[in-house]
Amino acid sequence: MNKRRQLIAARTAALIATIVLHGRSRIAAWTLHEILRLAPTLLRNCDWHGPIARRFHTTEREVWLTVDDGPDAASTPAILDLLAQAEAKASFFVVGQKLQWQRTLCRRMVSEGHTLENHTFSHPSATWWAMPSCAIREEIIRCSHAIRVATGLSPTWFRSPVGMTNSAVHPIAARGWMRLAGWSADGYDGLPHREPSDVVARILRQVTPGSIILVHEGKGRRSEEVLSLLLGKLRAADLRCVIPKASTTF
Repeated sequence: MNKRRQLIAARTAALIATIVLHGRSRIAAWTLHEILRLAPTLLRNCDWHGPIARRFHTTEREVWLTVDDGPDAASTPAILDLLAQAEAKASFFVVGQKLQWQRTLCRRMVSEGHTLENHTFSHPSATWWAMPSCAIREEIIRCSHAIRVATGLSPTWFRSPVGMTNSAVHPIAARGWMRLAGWSADGYDGLPHREPSDVVARILRQVTPGSIILVHEGKGRRSEEVLSLLLGKLRAADLRCVIPKASTTF
């Protein structure tokens, strides 16, 4: 658990203790229930509701590169070119509604040895954490269907928008034969005005063999610059970008 999670956990525990010690009313009980329900949901990349892969076991110098929010006609072809030049493989966590316009591009992604994984159909980042199970089910099922239509293959991994996962997500993903993927190295490239050098420097401070790296693509993001610099730095560190096998331990 990193320092941010430790701080949030400590503050949550302190608030729970205050409620227990100073209030036994229905309001206090309801407040306690809501804290316990919402705290793990509002933490990005949190596995309190169920297992989330943040690293994978390997004896080699290899990492798993994951790219969120595509495919994008402007950025994905350049990203694929960069990956080919670096002899690197990646998993693209795609938004389902974008696939219907990019099926040829999706087939290229698969033919070049990459995988397409489920990142919901419409990427409802602002409301995902609070959506009811029926809406979550539709988002996940529709994205998996779009991937199958575009590529003939089914995804094996799911990642929540913004990495916020409520209690409904794990059982719904499991019924679609998917595990949940998080990350262990994130450069916050989704934030505005982030310089690629700063993004990559932050990622590299967190990377070791077995790391899962998170980057994003799409409008307003300098994904090609980030990946060009990142792939060069990883190669210099003798770290290969691979897609873990189904039998890999996470």
